[in-house]
Formats: sequence, structure tokens, C-alpha cells
Amino acid sequence: MTADETGTRADTARQSAEELATLLELSKASAQATDLDGLLETALARSVALYEAADAGSIFLYNPDEDCLMARASIGYETEPLSRVQLKPGEAIAGKVFQRGQALLCANAEAIASNIANLRKENQAHFEGARPGVRQPRSAMCAPLIAKDSVLGTLILVNLRRQGAFSAADLRFLQAVANQIAIVLENARLWTEACRAQAQAEVNRFKDDFLATISHQLLTPITSIRAAADLLAASSADGGEAANRLISSIDRNTQRLQGLVEQLLDLARLQRGEVKLAREPWELKTIVRESAAAIEPLASGKEQVLEVETPSSSCPVLADLGRLEQAVMNLLSNSCKFTPRYGHIKVVLQDKGREYLVSVVDDGPGIPLAEQRQIFERFYSNSRGPGEKAGVGLGLAIAKTVVELHGGRIWVRSQGGRGSTFFITLPKGDGCEDSGRR
Repeated sequence: MTADETGTRADTARQSAEELATLLELSKASAQATDLDGLLETALARSVALYEAADAGSIFLYNPDEDCLMARASIGYETEPLSRVQLKPGEAIAGKVFQRGQALLCANAEAIASNIANLRKENQAHFEGARPGVRQPRSAMCAPLIAKDSVLGTLILVNLRRQGAFSAADLRFLQAVANQIAIVLENARLWTEACRAQAQAEVNRFKDDFLATISHQLLTPITSIRAAADLLAASSADGGEAANRLISSIDRNTQRLQGLVEQLLDLARLQRGEVKLAREPWELKTIVRESAAAIEPLASGKEQVLEVETPSSSCPVLADLGRLEQAVMNLLSNSCKFTPRYGHIKVVLQDKGREYLVSVVDDGPGIPLAEQRQIFERFYSNSRGPGEKAGVGLGLAIAKTVVELHGGRIWVRSQGGRGSTFFITLPKGDGCEDSGRR
């Protein structure tokens, strides 16, 4: 073996050792990913240091809100101009690698020019500002960051001095590095979500405790005010029309406030698991029809048509009668509130084999898509139509909790200006047929 061959093998062995050390370091980092920006900078620095030919490098991550790739870490570039680059999927080298999910080697200036031909002018200006006085790269290689079959971004290294600076073997190792960076990104995402969920749980627990405490404290003075209003009404029978109107207003508003406080307490107990359902065999058709009958006066007051449709066959269900009626009535009263005068509301019960489907259809103003997941959250409220005041935001939250306690699901489909349809599914009750349905 010649001295040159020995030297070449030694260089290859040293390169392999450095590559393995880099992968080991990234593997350790991926298991402890918390400071994402620091980890990305470290990963990029190790990647650039591995290759003498690498003059600069960057990591671009996909931003789904903007539908573009943005630089999250860089070496050899001015940070501020590079941060303004927004590559669309398919744009330039990084955009093409992201879109295809495959690594790309550009061995010469012609290959680079071909792959950046669709680079938009504003991005070209930002790139030029990020490397002032430096000519176009002569060689480049880029690998996608893939985790769980999703492309998260790209890792790109460039040479500004010579063509053919990177080999196919270099590209294969760059993909291995990119895979480790993708694991870092995924672990960081999971860590962030876990921290956010824990923080949200603590906030919710605090709100539950606060609401339960304040609601209990409000009930006593409300009860006293109502009692005083009743006494005042009894002793002021001849107090005149103005006095009677004031007394009536006091009574009406204290009733409303008492109902609100009781809803707050009810929702807090439901969500904290303090309420045990008294589930018995019931006929779901009866529950749906009686819930609609209870809401009929509200619909009649706005001259709305309230229609009920149920199957001819029996629909037995194991349910807490009061709670399930409460959930259905909350949906119906919500539709009545937001459906305009002379509008139409329809509640439909269907047997879907393993479960029942209850649909409440209205021809109100509809709900924007962005709000459809939020409307079942407590205190979320929005006026869906002109002249309609937003409520407190408890009715749908209570309905959701009650339905889920029954093992069912609740959701909404709606389009702006085309009404809304609320859906409830309920599992069929095992053995209801032999349990004396009511």
C-alpha cells in the first residue's frame, strides 16, 4: 500500500469517525430537546464543520400559517436579511426538496442556476443581502427534514468557491443528519405540547375553583334580594304602576342572575366529575319530543316553525333523563335564539345501527369555520346575527359535557349565511329492551 493510499484511508476513517460523532451528538440532543433554536444552531454548526467544502448552511422550517419555508438557523449568512426570505413549496432548491421529500445534489453552477430559476425577486434580493459581495454558490446539497412521514423543512449546505465540492456519499450522510434534526424537531414539538397542556390544565383547575367559590357566594345575596322583592311586592300592592314595574324588573333580573349562577355551578360540577349520572332505560323518541315541546313557546314567540322527526321503531337508550333533556333543550334553545323570526328549526332522530344520531337543523346566519371548534368551550360566545346579543356561553358547553358523559359525541356543521346543523350521537343501551322502557 502506497503512502498516498494510506493517507486517503486515514482521511476516510477520520471523516467516518467525525460523522458518527455528529450523529451520536444529535441523537443525544434529540432525546433532550427543549431549547429548539439552540439545538438547531448546534446541529447546523456540526454539519458545516464536517465538510471543509461547506462555506455556509441553513435550516429552513415550514410555516403552515404562511405556507412557506423560513430560515430558523444559519451559518455564513447575515441573519436579518435571511430571516425575511419566504420560500414557497417548490421554490428554489430548498422549496423543491421540501415539496418532493427527496435530497438534492447540485454539483455545479449550471445545476444551481436551473434549480433557482423560479426564485422570486424579493427572495433573491434578501439572499443577496444575506451574503453581501458574495457570488452565487458553485455547489450545494440539500436534504429534507422528515418525521413521521411529514416533511418539516430542509437542511442545505453550499460551497461558494468551486464546483463538485460535494459527493453522493456526502449527500447520503447529510440525509442521516437531517433525519436526526427532524427527530429533534418532533421531540421539541411534543415537549411544547405537553407543557402547554399541563399549563392549560392548571389554568382550568384554577378557573373551576374560582367559579365554584364565587358562584356559591353569589347565591346567598341573590336569594336575599329575591325574598326582599317578594316582600316588597306583597306590601306594595297599591304602590302604583311605576313601583310595580320596578319590583317586576328586580324579580325578573334576579331570576336571570340566579339561573346564570346555577348554570356556572352545574357546569363546574359536571366538568370536575362531581355529578354521577342516574342512567336508566328510556325511550329516546320521548326525550327528543318532550325537549322540543319545552322549547315550543320560545319558538312560537318568534313565530318560528319547530319540526320534530323520529323513526317509527323504538329507540331505547340508557340515559339520565334530566341531563339528556337538558343537552337537547340547550341545542334547541340555541337554534331558536339565532334563527330569525319566521325561521325554521328541525330536530331529527335517526337509528344508525350501533348508535343514534340527533340532528338540530336551523336556517340561521351560520357559524364561521374558525369558530366552530370554539363554540363548545365555556364562556365562548358570539352574536351570529344582527340584533342578537351574545349569550354567556354556557349552554353548548353544558350540552357537550352531558353528551360526552353519556358516551356520545357532539359537533356542528355550518356555512356562513346557510344555517347550522348540530349533531349528537348516543350509544344504544345494552339490554334496554328487557328493562322496562319509559
